[in-house]
Amino acid sequence: MSNLLDAFLSADMNVEKDVYIKRFDDHIRIKALLEEEINELREQATHYVGKGKSRKQEFDADVFNGLLIARACVNIDFGHAKMLAKYKAVDAGDCVRKALFAGEIIMLQEAVLRLSGFDDTDDEELIEEAKN
Repeated sequence: MSNLLDAFLSADMNVEKDVYIKRFDDHIRIKALLEEEINELREQATHYVGKGKSRKQEFDADVFNGLLIARACVNIDFGHAKMLAKYKAVDAGDCVRKALFAGEIIMLQEAVLRLSGFDDTDDEELIEEAKN
């Protein structure tokens, strides 16, 4: 067997990392997401506008970022009833956008994407696209 095959066969798909959030003086633990999960979140953040021939898809990057962070967080449940009530949020993604500052969202979003394999310099465009 080749070294590459051995690497694939022994790879751990449960990759996690702690991200320090200064405002809370604590770490949020995030996990890497698979392509299937990211695609599902992308679908949830896409809606249709218009009717007939003028109907088109619109992607809401803010909704996507909130859902991405909510899905990746391991040690905090942004969908917890107390969190939703405190921040008057309708779902976990909405709670992320209401509970975290903009810079915290960007920091977590970039960390999730990097942990999920978007860490090559060629992938900077994908990270920028997801931020917008």
